[in-house]
Amino acid sequence: MDKNILEYVGKSLYNTSVLKEMKRYLVFRTRCKLHSSAVNDLLDFFAEKPQRMAWLKGCPALLEQTTRAFFYRGSTWDERMELVKNHILIMEQYFKPELMDELYAEKKMVQLWEDTYLDKPLTLHLWFHAGQRKEGCLSLVLMYEGQALYQIMFWLAKNIADGRNVIAIGALQGPQNGNELIKGLTKAFFGYRTKNLVFYGLRSFAKALGISNIYAVANEGYYAMNHIRMDRKLKTDFGAFWQECEGSQCADRRFYIMPVAEYRKSMEELKPSKRAQHRRRFAKLDEMEAAVAAAVEKWHK
Repeated sequence: MDKNILEYVGKSLYNTSVLKEMKRYLVFRTRCKLHSSAVNDLLDFFAEKPQRMAWLKGCPALLEQTTRAFFYRGSTWDERMELVKNHILIMEQYFKPELMDELYAEKKMVQLWEDTYLDKPLTLHLWFHAGQRKEGCLSLVLMYEGQALYQIMFWLAKNIADGRNVIAIGALQGPQNGNELIKGLTKAFFGYRTKNLVFYGLRSFAKALGISNIYAVANEGYYAMNHIRMDRKLKTDFGAFWQECEGSQCADRRFYIMPVAEYRKSMEELKPSKRAQHRRRFAKLDEMEAAVAAAVEKWHK
């Protein structure tokens, strides 16, 4: 085991000059020692290519998150190790390494779409930082004036049934406050809710990659359910939202599966008084989808 890289990862994540953080660092090192074979395997994977090692050094959470009960309830060491490796492998399959350099080595945001609201920028970005590591290996973030409104934490994975690439969502997070802003944005997008907008951005990203299904954690599958009473309600009802997005609960009730394409009512199905609003809404969404596709094409192999 490369003790130098483990020390680098641990001290990048934990401020060891603070006693509480030092304890977390020591727990991290102990976990790595107890699971040395799995950790060595993951380190060997990153060491296979200089760029991968640069991604790990830029984003040490990619190792640390495998040592903790992250991603979804009941995840095992082996599952988390494979999850991180598969995410990186699928990213390499789709994208030029320069995209991962920006996301992981340089910790930059990569913009996929831009609009305005009240003459101020409304943008959609791929981004990943340590604060998002509990629920995924990448995030899609909707930002207004440079501040995050909604974010979806996810990872790229292989469908066990058929081996196809899928997107798996670990969490959807919204603003703590800002109800008036959300109401205003919903009106600006012709009645389309803001959390649906960020999810449509993820659907557009999946479509640009040729991915046909999105999986997402149910309330029962949320990683924090490892640590809280099962009778305690989560602040966000994931299942209700996934069902709204044409999702159905899997046999493994920790997850939902959803199609990438969003169902749209035809003009004939709508009341005449609603047709103009929906036509404008669909035009906005089509603009987002086209922008995301163009941004993905820039980085696509």
